[in-house]
Amino acid sequence: MIPKRFQLPAAPAAGLLAAALLLATGCEQEQARQGGMAMPVDVFEVTQQSVPVVSHLTGRANSTRKAEVRPQVSGVVLKRSFTEGSTVQQGEQLYQIDPALYEAEVESARASLNSAKASMHSTSLKAERYRALLNNKAVSKQEFDDAQASFLQSKASVEAAQAALKRANINLAYTKVYAPISGKIARSSVTEGALVSAQQTMALTTITQLDPMYVDLGQSVEDNLLLKDSIKSGQLKLSADGKATVDLYLPNGRKYPFQGVIEFSEVSVDESTGMVNVRAVVPNPEHVLLPGMFLRGDINEGVRPDALVVLQTGVIREAGGITSAYIVNDQGQAQKVDIKLGPTFQDCYVVESGLKKGDKVIISNLQKIRTGVPVQVVPPQGAPAPAAPAAPGKEG
Repeated sequence: MIPKRFQLPAAPAAGLLAAALLLATGCEQEQARQGGMAMPVDVFEVTQQSVPVVSHLTGRANSTRKAEVRPQVSGVVLKRSFTEGSTVQQGEQLYQIDPALYEAEVESARASLNSAKASMHSTSLKAERYRALLNNKAVSKQEFDDAQASFLQSKASVEAAQAALKRANINLAYTKVYAPISGKIARSSVTEGALVSAQQTMALTTITQLDPMYVDLGQSVEDNLLLKDSIKSGQLKLSADGKATVDLYLPNGRKYPFQGVIEFSEVSVDESTGMVNVRAVVPNPEHVLLPGMFLRGDINEGVRPDALVVLQTGVIREAGGITSAYIVNDQGQAQKVDIKLGPTFQDCYVVESGLKKGDKVIISNLQKIRTGVPVQVVPPQGAPAPAAPAAPGKEG
């Protein structure tokens, strides 16, 4: 028996297992480097295909039209003609303000007009008589000029009275408050019997148009510049109408059934967020979207033709933002290359640089391989296996 002083302390079972795995992996790599065996790996061959470019953004819904209804004349509200929260149509009467005072103003303006017309009739006849008398030298030229001036003054008085009557009729019409736009109407801030004023700042109610809706999405300045450069260089091809579409997702994650169209992007950057506002117009016939609602939008910016794609499982992301992959070189060895990635496409990445068409990217045993390790490409399932070499001494 070995004395206790010569015995090693017992290592934890987990530590022994980890050490054994590291030793086995090191042995596999060392044997592979010495050519003792080739490590089997699965590969993905880099291909070129047309890839849709999608930007994943967030934003909020806003109404396309919003009108605050205010009185244009002062008076007491006699009647409210709508149901709060209902849909009203443009031109529909909402309130009735007491019209008595304005009806009296109309009658007064009409009486003033009639008086002005009577005066104009008298001065008109006098001017015509003086014209005939002037031809017979019965009146002086000054008397004729005075009669003509009186007629012109009375004519101007008639025009002023007509304008006053028109203004009185307009004020009378304003006692009926109509909906300026169609949409969903909010609650009323006044009730029957309330005194309202033409100069008040508080709105009687608010009407919001909910179909269609605006969706304002925030896009980073870098992505916005990259999009413009891609379009300018021809790498990105838009649809025939030149407009991008957007797919929306509700706060609960459900996809919104109607697709929107991008109208424009702002010409300035929001200083508080550093984002460029991109506005989409979206149908909202069922009024699912409400102003202020938070939404996620996927902008279908176009198609990038002949883009290089690589399977995501073959991409290695390291500390410091370095992205790399292992490829099989001409010597049948693993070779590590740095790559630059673009947007995602299904289960692939678009490759901006570092790979070329036909490169075989290793997608399995990435923890066991290093640069220079011989590898053997495993045929995909269903592919015929390579023929085994003939045994020595049994050749044909």
